[in-house]
Amino acid sequence: MQALVILAIVAVTSLVAAVIARRGFEWSGLALVAGFMRMLEYIGAGLVFFAVNLVAAVLALLAARALSRTHVSLYLVNDVTLLALSLLQGFAFQCWRDASHSARRNRP
Repeated sequence: MQALVILAIVAVTSLVAAVIARRGFEWSGLALVAGFMRMLEYIGAGLVFFAVNLVAAVLALLAARALSRTHVSLYLVNDVTLLALSLLQGFAFQCWRDASHSARRNRP
């Protein structure tokens, strides 16, 4: 039930923002599609970083188990912070990529 309430709130605020943008700011619908596609690129980059970070963390913990001969829990990586920081990594990477492309286009 809680997930549906949150989903409904996000849907309503997204709809209100879309109406304000279209009517108030006169943004085009095609720009919305382009923005959505760009957002998916940013999220995809973040998820790639999440997968790599997760694999690296598990390998590091398994190595610590093997080298120390003590139990090291894999639950250490069971934290939403890893996902949030990975998404930030992906965002920074995509911003860097976009800035590099812009700099190349603007060279004399």
